[in-house]
Amino acid sequence: MGADRRHSVVDADCRSWDIPNLWVCDDSVFPTMGGVNPSLTTQTIAMRTADRIGKLAAVGSLT
Repeated sequence: MGADRRHSVVDADCRSWDIPNLWVCDDSVFPTMGGVNPSLTTQTIAMRTADRIGKLAAVGSLT
């Protein structure tokens, strides 16, 4: 996850830079694996991504 397509696979919304409407919302967007169980963080990312998809769909911004 990052702000620059040269250094990341997905943007800050977990949306793929290269494939339209491909959203990655699991712990594979973490740059490294933490020292504790990431379950709550993973769920939070999925919920945030779903919310963002809903907001973009509501304004017709999904391509």
